[in-house]
Amino acid sequence: MKVLLREGAKKATATTILILPRLGGSTLETLAGKAVPHGIVAEADDKAVLDAVNACNRTDEFITGRELYKAATWMYKALGEYEDGSKIGLRVTGRGNALNDSEAKRVNRTEGLAKGDTVAVGPTISPGTYMNARGRVVAVKGDKVQVELDAGDRDRLERATGKPQRKTVPFPLVCVEKVA
Repeated sequence: MKVLLREGAKKATATTILILPRLGGSTLETLAGKAVPHGIVAEADDKAVLDAVNACNRTDEFITGRELYKAATWMYKALGEYEDGSKIGLRVTGRGNALNDSEAKRVNRTEGLAKGDTVAVGPTISPGTYMNARGRVVAVKGDKVQVELDAGDRDRLERATGKPQRKTVPFPLVCVEKVA
């Protein structure tokens, strides 16, 4: 599971895992509630994250362990396109807060991706019915990849949407991953 850790932290704990501010604010905060200006993308074991949430002693009566785990899961999904070691901060926008990735390095998904490779569609796809669909790469053009969906996944999508599915579907590169 990808997490955002305080700079210099080696393991995922309640005082090192960063999330968006739960009760407003302009900086990231640790699970324990301490404000931090930025963090570093890192990999952590799911159990370590859950243990950190459970070990957290927040004085805010409105923020539960479930809310904190949900915030860590949101961060995991948001960090999926960044390489480990990338620096991420928080910026205030007109509609709230957003991740500041100006110093981050994105994962190069086209590297090693070629015609005939098998790919899986990740959780960042919209609509979500395509999530976990697998197929074979037909072409890579710019920031899109044409994927010939597996017959079983095409059938699943047709049942889920009630609409016929095309055999070949274009996906954004950031939404697919090469599988073995």
